[in-house]
Amino acid sequence: MPNPDKSSSLEIHVTMPEALSGVAELYTEALRVLDEMYEAQLSGHMTLSLEKSKWQEIVGGLVQGEAWLLDDGAKGTYRSGVQDLTKGIYDLYPLCARDGRDELELILGRVFTPGGEEDGRYSGLAGLANWSYWPMIAEYDKHARGLAEELLKSCGYKVFTLPESFPAMRCLDVFRLSGALNVTHKPICVFFSGGSKENVSSLSHMTVFINLYTARWKAMTEKLAVKYITGAAALEALTDDEAARLLLLWLRGHDIGHFIGADRLSMSMSEQDKDYMILHELKSDMISLYNLKRLSGVLFPEENLKTVYLAAVAEMLRYIRRGGCVRHSDTGSAYLAYRHMSDMGAIKLEPWEGKFLVDVERFSQVVEEFTVSLVKLFAEGNSTKARGFVNSWGWLGVEADDGLPRGCPEELRRMIADNEIPHYLDYEYKVTIG
Repeated sequence: MPNPDKSSSLEIHVTMPEALSGVAELYTEALRVLDEMYEAQLSGHMTLSLEKSKWQEIVGGLVQGEAWLLDDGAKGTYRSGVQDLTKGIYDLYPLCARDGRDELELILGRVFTPGGEEDGRYSGLAGLANWSYWPMIAEYDKHARGLAEELLKSCGYKVFTLPESFPAMRCLDVFRLSGALNVTHKPICVFFSGGSKENVSSLSHMTVFINLYTARWKAMTEKLAVKYITGAAALEALTDDEAARLLLLWLRGHDIGHFIGADRLSMSMSEQDKDYMILHELKSDMISLYNLKRLSGVLFPEENLKTVYLAAVAEMLRYIRRGGCVRHSDTGSAYLAYRHMSDMGAIKLEPWEGKFLVDVERFSQVVEEFTVSLVKLFAEGNSTKARGFVNSWGWLGVEADDGLPRGCPEELRRMIADNEIPHYLDYEYKVTIG
């Protein structure tokens, strides 16, 4: 099983514009107080009066940030953001400090809890807006609606509706995580609803921690790929920028995939049902790969599609190493994807070195077929059929003594047990004023 003590420390370098350095200090102090709130919450010592007191302390410190801003428009935006925070902790709230094109963002409050707890965990982060990838994301979004329509037509839809818009996506270079975001398995993005009741369909804001996402790729996924996937030299050759672009293209497709297709399954299964959440992740994973095939030659060279598929399998393996297929829906999704791809002959075990061999042509075919079948599964709404697929290789909730699902293939057990590659990362933030 994954070794929680097997972590590696990484330095994360962020260059802070001098004009925003004062606000950055206030953001850091706010997140320090939020850490105190999170610790009190975990220990069972949090009370309503303590929450109000600490939250007022945070807001009182952040009020001072307006004095650091020179532009009247930036002052007004910041002031409005602080006023939103005075309403209390009902969601995650963004607070933006702007100087010209440079934007410093603080997001804090309560994070959405998949387990459905009434009170979410105190969470926060601070980072600098990274605009490098906005043109690529915007270009992807131009094609998103057409790709969704093509998929739904291939599923036999005669009439279908799509959301008026997909969740907004922005990238930050993060210099601090706090509370429930600063856990052992650190996230690479956060979703929040902007004030509406939180569920899968209302999470309309997506913020990607692009510097942490790329760092995790280089420190964990790339190493896994080189050691365990045949032909992974192409992944090792990716620059940080190329890796970031590949990851964002996949993640954008995954995010949009949650909103594609009819969902009658939610009528017979709760959105908080573990099987439902695993299948939702799986459907979105496949839709992302389905789209990337069609975007080859548009957003990236067509000959790089093999690299995209290798990267998808590498991330699949990294998620599986996290463990907890039921507790973590993305882990469960990755495990099911591997088992299905393996059964379909898209991922094979190379007999000489014991590495995973990706049959690119077969992988592409399976993605096509699997995506359509998953979209139809949600449209049909047959919960018995849905649960049957989730447990096709044994009930995920029944784990062996090592914490892995019964029937977990030996090749996965060997890869998961490898402690030469870190299971988790700790970050040491190095902020330079420039």
